[in-house]
Amino acid sequence: MLNFEDTNWFKRSLKFFILSLAITIISFVLTLIVNPSIDTFKNIARKVPDSVTQAQGLEKVWEYIVHNAAMVPFQMLLLAFIPIPFFYCLNYITTSALLGVICSIAIQIDLHKGISMIISTIPHHFLELFAMCIVVSSLFKLNQSIVRKITNFFRQDKKQNYSFKTACMNLMKSYLLIALPLYILAAFTETYVSNFIYEILQ
Repeated sequence: MLNFEDTNWFKRSLKFFILSLAITIISFVLTLIVNPSIDTFKNIARKVPDSVTQAQGLEKVWEYIVHNAAMVPFQMLLLAFIPIPFFYCLNYITTSALLGVICSIAIQIDLHKGISMIISTIPHHFLELFAMCIVVSSLFKLNQSIVRKITNFFRQDKKQNYSFKTACMNLMKSYLLIALPLYILAAFTETYVSNFIYEILQ
C-alpha cells in the first residue's frame, strides 16, 4: 500500500521539513532582534479558533484534528490547483514562521516559562510540521502536473507530462496512510503530553 510511483516523495518531504525548521529559526531570531510588544503575541493568540482554545480533553483533540488535519490540508489542496508553483506552500510557510515568532515572544515575556513552553511543544510541533511537509511534498507533484500541462500547451519543445491521476493517488496514499496518523498523534501529544512536560519543567 505504501508503494508510491513518485520515488522521491520522502526525500522531498525531508527537504521541506528541514526548510520549515530553517524558517522557524530565522523568524525566531528576527523576532528577537525586532523585539515586538506583548500585544503582538495577543493578536496572534486571538487568531486561534475559540473552539480549540476552549475545548478540553478528547474534544480538544478532535478540534485539533479538524483544524490541522482537515481544514489546513484542504486549503493547501485548493491552492495547489492554481497553476502557480509553490503557491500551495503559503500555509506551510506561515505556520513555520509563526512558530518561531511565538517562541521568541514567549521567551521575551518570561525566560523560564518561555523555555519551558518551547521544550514542551517540540514533540507535537515536529509531528505536525512533518505531517504538513508530507502533504506539501505530494502537492508538489499534483501542482507540477497541472503547470506542466499548461506550459506544454504553449511550448514547441514539449516536456514530459506527469500523470495527474498518479499525483492524486500518491496524495491520497501519503495523506491517509502517513500524514493523517501523524496529525492525530500530534493532536493527542499537544493535548496531553505537552501540558505534562510543561508542568514538570515549572
